[in-house]
Amino acid sequence: MKKRIALLISISLLLSLLLAACSTESGNTEPRNEPGQVSEEKGTDPESNEVPEWQTKPIELTFALRFYGENDDTNPIYLNIKKFTEKYPNIKVVRDRQFAVEQSDTDELEILTAKAMEGKLPDIFYSPLSAEAYDRELTLDLTPFLEADPESKWISEHARSFMTTYDGKEIYGIPWMSVSQFPALNLGLLKENNIAIPPYNWTYEDYEHLRKEVAKLTPNNPIFPGMIEFIDFGPHYFDSIPNGWKGFNVDTRKFDFTDSKKFGEWLDLVSKEGKEGLHFWDMKEGDRKKKVGNLAWPWGDGLEAVSNVWMYALSSDVNELIKKRKMNIDIYPMPQAPDGGTTSLHGYYDTLSLSSALSDDPVKAEAAFQLLKWLTYGVEGLKSRWALIDEYTGLPEDAPLRAEDRLMDFIQGWPVTTDPEVLKNHPLVKGFKEDSELAIFNFPAFQNVEFQQMLSNPVPFPRNIPAVAKAYETLDPWKIRNQIRDEGKKYSDIAPEWDALMNKTLDDYMREYNKK
Repeated sequence: MKKRIALLISISLLLSLLLAACSTESGNTEPRNEPGQVSEEKGTDPESNEVPEWQTKPIELTFALRFYGENDDTNPIYLNIKKFTEKYPNIKVVRDRQFAVEQSDTDELEILTAKAMEGKLPDIFYSPLSAEAYDRELTLDLTPFLEADPESKWISEHARSFMTTYDGKEIYGIPWMSVSQFPALNLGLLKENNIAIPPYNWTYEDYEHLRKEVAKLTPNNPIFPGMIEFIDFGPHYFDSIPNGWKGFNVDTRKFDFTDSKKFGEWLDLVSKEGKEGLHFWDMKEGDRKKKVGNLAWPWGDGLEAVSNVWMYALSSDVNELIKKRKMNIDIYPMPQAPDGGTTSLHGYYDTLSLSSALSDDPVKAEAAFQLLKWLTYGVEGLKSRWALIDEYTGLPEDAPLRAEDRLMDFIQGWPVTTDPEVLKNHPLVKGFKEDSELAIFNFPAFQNVEFQQMLSNPVPFPRNIPAVAKAYETLDPWKIRNQIRDEGKKYSDIAPEWDALMNKTLDDYMREYNKK
């Protein structure tokens, strides 16, 4: 079933090539597009000079996604779907209300599975646990669609790897966004204490120098250096472990803290700083209250020089910190990694998949893919998504939907396309008018092309690999730090122990997974 659509499309492309060859032999030298490419000017299939059937045949698609709210009229992703159906009025998109409410990924997977058994699997759906969805044969292989689409060449390397099934056989979905974590600096704190502000093209050495300057003031002042949270992806950043999320090596499919020696050096540093009282959360409660009173959010209360911001929380964080608390903060790219490391961001990809049942209906499958492309990496769909910001900016404060209040729901993270011409149109890259309420989101770092590319290509949380996410539930890397800080243990001694524990846990989960 899952392979039938690939076969049909392959046959279609072969016939197109044969027709093109016959046309050339008969003297027709009119320029032609690549097989399967749709003419932008005429909106027709260049191989038949007719409008493709998916644009003329009445088609109803069911769509399942719980994000951005239950009300379709105030849900930016559904507002963008309406733009799609306005362009292609033959297509009707109906939201499956069973997936409109908040629920866990595990529950959603079970509902999807039950619907598949009933023959009611949504045509397009958020794939909550991608490996499991693939193994349960819920997803359609998107390989032939992407191979026929020239725009797909711009999909980032890490996104494409994440889209690919763990066995390398199929492409199960496409991310509609990547959400990375990146550094932020409290410029107000630095200026007040005459500490030099680093350039955007800073290095890890610059970062540590900045923290040391703040640390000199910490003993006698209620301020702290803060830190970039390398705890989750330090093995990749410091030691270039493939993927490296929480020590997991995606090439060997094993945990590898043992070879993450520079990550261990970072943990040693963090442990030492904790003992010296340089970390807000490492202080005993009584000492902390004596130093800062009842303040409980060191970053939000302006006590830390360095912190971290998740892309999905950018709107709420900026509104809280800059608009409400009047703080002077700035977004920064990742500092260049030290020798032996890899400068990168880490993040999550949220993917949409097509129903495997569409293998029985190639025309409907093509329509579903075109909507999928519109919502993920396609140029036209991205421009439509971002244009909604202008439509919902400047509305009364009591309006049910305002871009000023929910900017990231409109932007939806960062697209996985690396096309620099497309990224120039990203709202955070273009910026907002200085007299706009959204001008507080004008961070110069987003003008950095290298940073833009990293945002499209973060190192992914590997939930596309069976049992890894389950194994992560038992792993808190801060416990490794605690052993070093509180028990005086050496990283070189405990790293192999953690590898053995986590690899056994992973093997145990894999055995259980394979039984299902």
